[in-house]
Amino acid sequence: MNDKIFELMPWLFSPLAIVGAGLLLAQLLGQVVAARGFPKLYGAVIAGLIVGVSGLGLVDTALLSQFQELFNAATALVLFEVGRKMDLQWLWRSGREGASLVVASLLRGLVTFACLAAFGLPHGDAAFIAVVLIAASPIIFASMAADSNASGVATFAGANMVGIGNVIALLALGPALAWIKVQDAAAASFAAELGDQLIKLALGAAIALACYGLYAVVTRATRAPARQRPGMLLAVLLMDLGLCSVTSSSALLSLLLMGLLLRNAEKRDNVFQAQVKTGLDIGYALLFMMSAALVEVQQLVNVTTLGLALLIFAARMFVTRIAFLGSGAWSTQKKNAMAFSMCSLVSFGTLMVDNSLGIYSGLGPAAAQVMASLLALNVLLAPAVTWWGLKIAGETHAEEDYDRTN
Repeated sequence: MNDKIFELMPWLFSPLAIVGAGLLLAQLLGQVVAARGFPKLYGAVIAGLIVGVSGLGLVDTALLSQFQELFNAATALVLFEVGRKMDLQWLWRSGREGASLVVASLLRGLVTFACLAAFGLPHGDAAFIAVVLIAASPIIFASMAADSNASGVATFAGANMVGIGNVIALLALGPALAWIKVQDAAAASFAAELGDQLIKLALGAAIALACYGLYAVVTRATRAPARQRPGMLLAVLLMDLGLCSVTSSSALLSLLLMGLLLRNAEKRDNVFQAQVKTGLDIGYALLFMMSAALVEVQQLVNVTTLGLALLIFAARMFVTRIAFLGSGAWSTQKKNAMAFSMCSLVSFGTLMVDNSLGIYSGLGPAAAQVMASLLALNVLLAPAVTWWGLKIAGETHAEEDYDRTN
């Protein structure tokens, strides 16, 4: 940019101002789309497309990399919430229902592999993408559930399935990454690479146990009341994320485990959700805006690749619905709703908690193009389908419009 532009618009040279302006635009557009009955977080998607690489080009990967820790913190809150909503006792006692959630996750990976292999992708690349697509996006499901104030049996089961799918994908990703890395002649053996991945998982779990133990000791030693514990918990979550970052351990597993421990081991009242709702809403908007800003719309121009991406989306929903056939606890309508609400896909970056739209560089050109198309559709299409799934379940509750009563 020349000096004249800087004189007229100096804020364009401030990355923080650009992100702030984009976030403000996301909030404004969110109010507009919400007034028309659509998910308000689509305001963040529209804002991201406007300021991102497909629009004005103000926000790109280089700019967002300067705020990686901020985005990691927002993702950490979402992953913690996913873990906090997993009910281990219900999963153990539910029998067929809990098993069907596991089967649905595995089938999503298998059908993805079948589609990609049939398309002609190398089996290694197809297997890697299939492992990642076992999981549904915790960010999209949690944000759409919060946006529509959804609660009920389908939402509860969906939240548990998101957690299960992410754990399975993370565990399967270890061998997949090890296998890809050993294709490099300079890499260590498969056993050594797999051992390295397992150490990262174990270390992430150890950090979660240590941080939760610290939280439990501090809050009990100080006899902190419920209203003060959320601040302490947030501090410990940041410690967890930071320790995982510097040790290169599994932040996703660690944060999910923190949420699991709070729900299943903590017996005291907790008001964490009520205290950080505003923070989560801002975090959702920030993550949606960032993801949309990095979407390259031209990735959807290739008809063949777009068709494959749409086929994978449809196939994943279909096999998810098939997995529920053996369960009699949910009605047909609830089963259909859960299949729709699990349409979203997670990215490699979210599994690693380093970039919510990250694409693993080890993929070949064709696989990278397919993954880019999938992630673009995921940002543009999956939130609406997830929201529709929650809606047809009959479990959405419109929030009271306080502004109209003032």
